[in-house]
Amino acid sequence: MNTPEPNRSGIRKPIAKEQMPSNPASQRAELEAELDRLESKGEPKRQETDPSPQQVSESKSAEANPSDAKSNAPKEEAKPVNKDEKPAATAAAPKKEVVPQKSDLDFVSDTKAAFLENKSPYASLLLFVIVGIISAFTYWASTSKVDEITRGQGKVVPTDSLQIVQSLEGGILSQLNVSEGSIVNKGDTLLRIDNTAFTAAKSESAAQRDNLMATIARLEAEAADLETLEFPEHITETRPDLVKSETSLFQSRRSNLAGSILHLSKSLELKKKELEITIPLAERGIVSQVELLRLQSIVNDTESELIRVTSDYNKEVLSKRNEAKAKLEQVQQSIYAFDDKIQRTNIVSPVNGTINRVNFNTIGGVIRSGEPIVEIVPYESDLIIEANILPSDIGFIRPGQEATVKLTAYDFSIYGGLKGVVEQISADTTTDERGDSFYTIQVRTGERSLKTGSQDFKIIPGMQVEVNILTGNKTVLDYIFKPLLRAKMNALTER
Repeated sequence: MNTPEPNRSGIRKPIAKEQMPSNPASQRAELEAELDRLESKGEPKRQETDPSPQQVSESKSAEANPSDAKSNAPKEEAKPVNKDEKPAATAAAPKKEVVPQKSDLDFVSDTKAAFLENKSPYASLLLFVIVGIISAFTYWASTSKVDEITRGQGKVVPTDSLQIVQSLEGGILSQLNVSEGSIVNKGDTLLRIDNTAFTAAKSESAAQRDNLMATIARLEAEAADLETLEFPEHITETRPDLVKSETSLFQSRRSNLAGSILHLSKSLELKKKELEITIPLAERGIVSQVELLRLQSIVNDTESELIRVTSDYNKEVLSKRNEAKAKLEQVQQSIYAFDDKIQRTNIVSPVNGTINRVNFNTIGGVIRSGEPIVEIVPYESDLIIEANILPSDIGFIRPGQEATVKLTAYDFSIYGGLKGVVEQISADTTTDERGDSFYTIQVRTGERSLKTGSQDFKIIPGMQVEVNILTGNKTVLDYIFKPLLRAKMNALTER
């Protein structure tokens, strides 16, 4: 059996590969087990020396005949116990730990050798930390829930619709008292339209009314056979010329009637006297009966004429009075209409609110009938939010769900937002000018301002907003696996 020769320094060289025993597997396994045991228990390792050929052969024979190996093992001689011998004063010195040398690595596998060479004392600790972090994250992701939000864009609108002020008749703009952004109260004058034409027409109708009222007063006096006239007070004060002309006409007509009655009365009286004279003559045959009958007929006709004149006069008076009253009623209605038109030339605010738009700013400009002049946003009504929701998101929205309203005019991180509740959802989609379809929802806020500390930021209709509607919640793990589940549903289904 070949044995390695010691070198000059006295250190035994490792056995070359061609000089190693034919079956070193058992020796290699034994060395690896010994290294693992020493590494795990921290026991001192054996002196690193190269095995001699005799040791190699002995190990082979021990592996082949384990019973012979046990019998050939040297036995320790029992030492006699000396009772007078005292225990050592000091304990035996601890064994020194032997660190494996690179020469030992020639007898282990390459993987084990690399592990022993590069092993760091912090590797196990780092592994435990990583496993702990992953476990903690998995537990947190499976138990922690996040909100599911549906978002939509919209604007602030009042519950009362936008008030559009118009003019029924139109006309020329003569005065403008407001501008965009002005705050007005109900009844405040916004602008005035020139009312010259309406005022002139009203004055003409008023004059016609006074004439008719004076005529009616005269006719009623004639019908009642009064000797004096009584006119309305405002006519007596404002229209003395009319009073004078109607009084003169009253007296003239009264004189004419009296003259006609007097003439007929005298004629009747003469005819009656003539008849009285003729009757005796006719009885004596001096005058024929025909003449007597003619005189009687004349007397009767004169009496009838006298009655007819008075009756016709009264009929004429009553007829003219009724006609005058009918005209007076029409004129009075026209005056009321002109008063209304004149009043409508003074354009007033129908509500308390803010001027949103003024369509006419030129004094002297022509305003057509029915054309919008001013737009007013009521500020006493509650504000609601109208938002547009995509059809793909509408399925999870229900009335009563909570919503957060973020106003683009105010930074949400600084000023916050408004809390609201979904109140109404449109029954069908609406298509805008770009062809996009969306549902319209209404969110009621119940607040008219954003309050941050002592500051109060007013919210006005028309402000753009972002609405976040809380539709549910899910775990973080669900959120992470959702794309994977979606991909799984669609995987391997393409043509």
